Amino acid sequence: MFSLSLKEIQFFKLRYVLIGFILFFISSLVFIISGLANGLANDNASAMKNMQATSYYLAKDSENRLDRSHFSANDVAKMNNDHAQAFGLQMMSLKDTNSKKKVDVTLMGLNPEKFIMPTVTEGKHLNTTTKNTVVADKTLQKQGVKIGDKLYEENTKTTFTVVGFTENQTYSHTPVVFMNNKTWNAFFGGKDRAAYNAIAVNNSSSNTKSDVEKHVADGKWIAKDDVVKKIPGYDAEQSSLFMMLAFLIVIAVFVLAAFFYIMTIQKVNQFGILKAIGAKNGFLIGSTMLQVLVLSIISISLAIGFAYILQSIMPNGIPFVFDFALIMKFGGVLLAVSLLGALFSSTSIVKADPLQAMGRVE
Repeated sequence: MFSLSLKEIQFFKLRYVLIGFILFFISSLVFIISGLANGLANDNASAMKNMQATSYYLAKDSENRLDRSHFSANDVAKMNNDHAQAFGLQMMSLKDTNSKKKVDVTLMGLNPEKFIMPTVTEGKHLNTTTKNTVVADKTLQKQGVKIGDKLYEENTKTTFTVVGFTENQTYSHTPVVFMNNKTWNAFFGGKDRAAYNAIAVNNSSSNTKSDVEKHVADGKWIAKDDVVKKIPGYDAEQSSLFMMLAFLIVIAVFVLAAFFYIMTIQKVNQFGILKAIGAKNGFLIGSTMLQVLVLSIISISLAIGFAYILQSIMPNGIPFVFDFALIMKFGGVLLAVSLLGALFSSTSIVKADPLQAMGRVE
């Protein structure tokens, strides 16, 4: 069976190469859209996704949105639990005093010595006492910000000094700028006026949750995935892109089924003659499916390689993330779709009449 399938592919090279190209381009488009969806998700919510937390405590009336949740700094300060940490979020524009350009950022106030502070990859770490020093996501470097630069906020006339950079810390497509609680409270008018958006915990024990609820009232516990989905724009972006992927896969089913059906119809006489010399339907269908399997594996593998190379040559401004595990899942779906499309044409093989086929042979 395997030998017969390969010999036919070798004999009709152009026919199978064209089908392989169609499958390659469909697969490449699926993988590219998948990479863009993953990249946009990462650019929109990497700070929350990468945060070392299992769940969050948000205000009851927040509708699971961080920007609508507020707890007073005084209440938050009463907590003394190593497994719970409050943080604040605020999006705003700051001016780089060196370049005179404005940059859109998300400020995050937290205790830099606790678990949700990300690893600093370049420069100095934050401490709990030094005021107006910040660590920023490295995407700010692409906008010309360097270690030692001053970021100025015009309304409060506050200047922050960038002392370090971290990686994969963005929120709502803006780089996150981390500061300690002292700086956060002072920036928002002092401890009596400042507020924090949520309390993160790195375990889900009842003792930790009870301790948080005892000091901070009127809140509810939300899973990390639910908080990420409520980031403005996140769910809409992902739903749109995955709907495109779904339609693309459905289109692939019909396109591949049509091509394989036409190919099978063209070989009806051959199938009839093979049946006349003793070939069974199972053998002929298996031979056809084997051809499709070989062709699909080669085309999808090339498409995966193409998507991987494309990641390294794409401009920095395009959020594209090659997630090998996700790509392999979509590759498996495309392989199944190809085999399903070929299976639709197997009815023509079963209906092939040996006598009719032999009567047409000159």
